[in-house]
Amino acid sequence: MTEKDLRDQLTTAMRAKDAVRMRALRAVLSLVKNRMIEVRTELSERDIATLIQREVKQCKETLDFARQAGRAEQVTEHEELLRVLEGLLPQSLSEQELRDAIRAIVAETGATNLGPIMKSLGEKYAGRYDGKAASELAKSILAG
Repeated sequence: MTEKDLRDQLTTAMRAKDAVRMRALRAVLSLVKNRMIEVRTELSERDIATLIQREVKQCKETLDFARQAGRAEQVTEHEELLRVLEGLLPQSLSEQELRDAIRAIVAETGATNLGPIMKSLGEKYAGRYDGKAASELAKSILAG
C-alpha cells in the first residue's frame, strides 16, 4: 500500500464520516510522513507495511492494558482501531505458505542457522508474516 493509497482511503473515510477509519489512517499517515522526513526519501510499500505492523503491535499492547484495567470503552475503541489497522496490512501468509517459503530459502541459500533465513524472509515477505511464528517454524525446519 502506498502513501497515495492511504490518502485516497482517508478521503473516502472522511466522505463516509467513518471516525475510526479516519483516526487509524491519520495515525498511519503521520508515521509515514515522519519516517519520510527521517530518511529524506519516499517510502516503499514494504516500509509502509512495517510501520503499519508497528502500529498494530502497539494497538494490541494498549488493548491488553485496557482489558487488564477493566476499561470496556477503551477496549471497544481499540478493537475497532485494530480491525482497521489490520485491514491495511498486506495479505498474510498461511502457516503452510510460510513453511514453504522458509524451506525454499534454506534450499536456495544453504543456510544452517536462523539469522540468514529470517533476513531473507524479511526481504521477500515483509509485513506478511508473524516473526515469532516464522522463527519457530525456521527452528523446527533447521532441526530436521
